[in-house]
Amino acid sequence: MKRDRIDRSIFLIIAIVIVLAGTGLLVAHYVRTDVISELADGGEQLSILFVLELQDGRLITEVLYFDTSTNRAALFDIPGNTGVVVKSLNRVDGIDTVYWNDGIDLYRETIAELIGAPVDFHIVLTMDGLEILSDLLEGIPLFVADIPNEGPDAIRIPTGDVVLDGAKMQCYVAYRPEGERDREGIARSQKIVAGIIGRFGEFSDLVADSVASVILSDAIEMNIDRRAFISLASVLSGLEVNRIITRQTEGTTRQVETGDESEALLFPHQEGRWLTESVRQVVENLRSQEGLRDENIVIRLEILNGTANSGLARRTAELYRSYGFDVVTVGNAEQDGVQETIVVDRVGNEIFANRTAEIIRASLIDLQLEGQPGVDVTIVLGEDFDGRYVR
Repeated sequence: MKRDRIDRSIFLIIAIVIVLAGTGLLVAHYVRTDVISELADGGEQLSILFVLELQDGRLITEVLYFDTSTNRAALFDIPGNTGVVVKSLNRVDGIDTVYWNDGIDLYRETIAELIGAPVDFHIVLTMDGLEILSDLLEGIPLFVADIPNEGPDAIRIPTGDVVLDGAKMQCYVAYRPEGERDREGIARSQKIVAGIIGRFGEFSDLVADSVASVILSDAIEMNIDRRAFISLASVLSGLEVNRIITRQTEGTTRQVETGDESEALLFPHQEGRWLTESVRQVVENLRSQEGLRDENIVIRLEILNGTANSGLARRTAELYRSYGFDVVTVGNAEQDGVQETIVVDRVGNEIFANRTAEIIRASLIDLQLEGQPGVDVTIVLGEDFDGRYVR
């Protein structure tokens, strides 16, 4: 009789252990966090590489930095013809060669090395994946201009503020008008990626749906799991798409022998130092609650060379364009013996003048409301400017 009581006690203990273990597993399932949630809870920045594979072999590559403490973001465009050393081929080639030859992980690492900042996550979309995503999220909102709706080049896309479904998104992403400048094409690509990012946030509840999340996970290649992807959509819901800072890579184009052919490759200025500095400043600025009233307001510059150093104003203009400034005038100052660089506020906007001076570490700022129309700030370069900073 005593033995029976002992046996029943053992069974009871085992049952209690099983119940407690099951409860623990259930609790753990619901409280388990993911890498995106952990970063967001800590107010950290998210760094995500977005890649769109076009059917003709081109890539749209954008790096997103999103600060979860301020809900501010920036997109950096990485042209496919950016010149890098492709280690697996032991030669200089376009950076997109790394993607096609070595895969997305090494591509992400190569881009991180190029811009001098971490890129932790990636999201890759093929054109088929883009169609699925666009239709599931009820289309991607974009502003479309100058699209031919008649004639042999017609692609039947409405113009203006539109919401494009999957099939139309495929056409718009692939469309490249004749004579389109690289800068215009990049700006269009950045708007496409920004529209996709914004849609993730707007439809974060749908993304969290069990069926929808499975569909999206199958349509997108990424290095985060489904739970983290749902968290990402939720985090992006606080992002204002029209305030995303956009930056392009500035450099010099040179013909380079790549394998059996010659290709025009873009090499960032000063062996990439301008690019890394631009990324660093923008990423640091994301955390600041201050800054420009609107990060995408374009500051219009006049740059004048006050030295005998030929081409200094032109090279400085390229530097400022890499930071998103609109350089409307480049020329020589009235004299070439200027010793100290000066930044001149032409419109009475101290924020514009300070932002301009910050890029080259200039300390002399003056206010002169008279000047060339259509210019916000004038820079007169002096002998104390070494081509990058005022010393």
